Amino acid sequence: MDQGRYIWCRVCNEVHHVTPFDRFPMYVSQPRGDRVVPMDDWREFMQRHAGHKLEALRAFGERQVQDCPSMDPMKERYIEVTNGQECFVIRSFRTSIEEPLDFELFTGRLKITRVSVEIQENEIRKEMKYHFPWEPSASLVNEKIDLFIRLFKGLVRDLDSSLINVPGCSYTNNSVVYGSLDARFIEFLMERCEPYFSTADLKGIKKFCEFHMGSDGVMGLLIKHAFGIEKSV
Repeated sequence: MDQGRYIWCRVCNEVHHVTPFDRFPMYVSQPRGDRVVPMDDWREFMQRHAGHKLEALRAFGERQVQDCPSMDPMKERYIEVTNGQECFVIRSFRTSIEEPLDFELFTGRLKITRVSVEIQENEIRKEMKYHFPWEPSASLVNEKIDLFIRLFKGLVRDLDSSLINVPGCSYTNNSVVYGSLDARFIEFLMERCEPYFSTADLKGIKKFCEFHMGSDGVMGLLIKHAFGIEKSV
């Protein structure tokens, strides 16, 4: 069954998500063992809204999760749907961990309202301090690691996000994508670091940057998108 199918009651403004779990039974704990309660969410929805104007909605376009891990049961999820003529956004959410998903429908499309670029500060610090093989140069002390992070962050702050290569996305949050920097940026970063580090330190830092500059390395950038709903006229 298509996971992108929804039924919308225009009279009550209620939405049902059609999934293979509609007929999964509910288990009620009892002293002598769990009691199995048959369920049919789709049929119950159809009976409750019998005689009302119902419309089928199908997912398309953007699917976004709020800025939290996608496996978080309390996450809010937004998805664009259409009835073939109009575009809508469905918000799915829970009011508590014990409650099933609830749905809210808005007329309009998802729109990017803000893009921010961040470095993986904690990951860089841990990799520099505990894991990276600095030979033949000496490992950096905490103060120098903090200085490098400040210089890197300052250079990224003014970087145009459209110049960043974006080959992958986050596995835990689909409002976040990982971006990689090319060799030219590393040269700019080395120029920024040159007045503050020794020649030996600079060799080690450049080695670190080149080793981790891919989108799957700690020098990869986090590009975060904030979304809003642009209402249709």
